[in-house]
Amino acid sequence: MILSDRIERTMLLPVPRQRAWDAVTKPEQLARWFGVVSAMDFRVGGAIQFTWENEPCPYPGVIEVIEPIQRFAFRWPSYALGHPKLTFATVPGTLVEITLEERAEGTLLTLVESGFASLPQPIPTEEAKRVNQVGWQECLNGLHAYLQSQAVV
Repeated sequence: MILSDRIERTMLLPVPRQRAWDAVTKPEQLARWFGVVSAMDFRVGGAIQFTWENEPCPYPGVIEVIEPIQRFAFRWPSYALGHPKLTFATVPGTLVEITLEERAEGTLLTLVESGFASLPQPIPTEEAKRVNQVGWQECLNGLHAYLQSQAVV
């Protein structure tokens, strides 16, 4: 059985595209729905670090794409924390791409994480993908709730 190398999620957000962009790219807003951004050098090639309460150390990443109010992408070492023999410097990362499209009802967000097939052994690729599928759905539900709570009535 051949499984897909990517996770893809779409969600209609009830806000203008600029508002969605801010929620996706500003550290203080990312912290409300995704995880705490302990550092972000907001430029292509810049470092980004995510931390969560249930993780022993931060997840570092590198910003790959910034196309204001349209597309934001970063690469991070998916699933490396659970494997002490692997380091962030030696693990090929997965690419997380977020695109935003204007819609009459708000903004259509598409999130794609790809590159699971390139993860080395001993990372269980399908487990990494499954964990991230669940995680992204929870995060996007949190983003939707956050934006709805901030919407101007």
